[in-house]
Amino acid sequence: MKDTKQKNIAELERLAKEVLRLKSEREQRRPLLIEFCGSPKSGKSTTINSLNIFLKRNGFKTILLTERASICPIENKIHPFFNIWTLSSAVAEIIKNIDLGKDKIDIIISDRGLFDSLCWFEWLNTNPSKSTPYLDNQAYNTLKDFVLMDILSDYLDLIYVFKVSPEISIKREYANLLTEKRGSIMTESILDSYNISIDETLKKYKNRYREVQEIRTDTEETDDNPNKVSYNVTLNILHTLKNLLIEKIGYVEISDITSYKLTSENIFKEQLKFGNRDKVESENYLQIIPIAVITNPERTKVLVVKKSDKRTSSDSAEKDKLLLYIGGHIRIEDKTQAKAKETLKIIKKALKREIQEEIGESLSIQDSQPFLIYSRSNEKSKKHLAVCFVIEMDLEDKKFKLTSDEFIMKTGTTKSGQIFRITDLINDTSNKYEAWSAKIIKEVFKAKLPIIDFGEEI
Repeated sequence: MKDTKQKNIAELERLAKEVLRLKSEREQRRPLLIEFCGSPKSGKSTTINSLNIFLKRNGFKTILLTERASICPIENKIHPFFNIWTLSSAVAEIIKNIDLGKDKIDIIISDRGLFDSLCWFEWLNTNPSKSTPYLDNQAYNTLKDFVLMDILSDYLDLIYVFKVSPEISIKREYANLLTEKRGSIMTESILDSYNISIDETLKKYKNRYREVQEIRTDTEETDDNPNKVSYNVTLNILHTLKNLLIEKIGYVEISDITSYKLTSENIFKEQLKFGNRDKVESENYLQIIPIAVITNPERTKVLVVKKSDKRTSSDSAEKDKLLLYIGGHIRIEDKTQAKAKETLKIIKKALKREIQEEIGESLSIQDSQPFLIYSRSNEKSKKHLAVCFVIEMDLEDKKFKLTSDEFIMKTGTTKSGQIFRITDLINDTSNKYEAWSAKIIKEVFKAKLPIIDFGEEI
């Protein structure tokens, strides 16, 4: 047993070093958000404590959001107000810590939170009976829809749902207590009905989240063996963080791009595939890149950015150029809640995420119709297809804060992160543009640059 434990520790520490190495080489866009929820006395707290200690002692910056139910001021635990309060409090804590940014936190561990609230709202909607529940259907649907909003659920990377039988919950609860009087929740009937609500919630909403794992802690292998559970959870979290850092990006596999008719209709019918970024970029796949042009309603002004040297390779068409767009690759997490061929939905979701990550704004892409930009200006450009959306907004006195280290920040004389009149940009002959920005100047702003052969196809 001791040898097995040492072997497990060595494996976890090796993987932790690998993840930290990747993290030092690549940008972690935001903290990883993990939620633990499930049956009372199922081993969540023990696992969370073990996980948090391991991560901190192996170089990760973590923050633990404690269970809100333990500090809820509402005395009646089966009143809807109790779970509405715990949900609101959990959402506030999650938003606050997500907003702290990647430089301060690597992993946020939430002891109960969004998915937990879905389980309890399900229970309140079906107990004490379906005909006279604590929470009526209208209130249940409103609260459920709030929890499932993309703006919240998209940030939840991993959910661990711990399950244990009511008998084991009771046994563990009272093992070290000098009373056998039951609490308001710790009764066999309520625990049994709550487990049913967990199962029902998993059946209804599991596919709405990126990854949900169920863990039983009352099996022969896991009962009275918390180290086994903690090891499995820690291993899974390190692999998840590693995959996020490696980054799987979206592409379409088109055998002959020269004869393929590049139209929005054709592209949106294609099924997106995902692969490790390094491998995809080395193959002859067509990478779909959602981008956004931020302009005013009159289309006389535009947000301009410029990539930093450390984020652009020597053969990149964007190197040392002014860009009239923001955006980037589709990542595998963007396909959450989208069906296999809902390519346009995935594209819009990816762009919303990119906008949030790059300029810190929450801008939804709804009715805007995109157009395609494709260039053969170099070998790298041939593998990228831009899906360009135009976002019109009031830019008078508007200031953007670049929140990604991809860009040169708005300091000194740089134009990056500032808003300019199109006429001023065009008249300044010192400005350099790549093919996508040149196409945007022509299509969006109906203006002309000096004649330059960018090898445009569309």
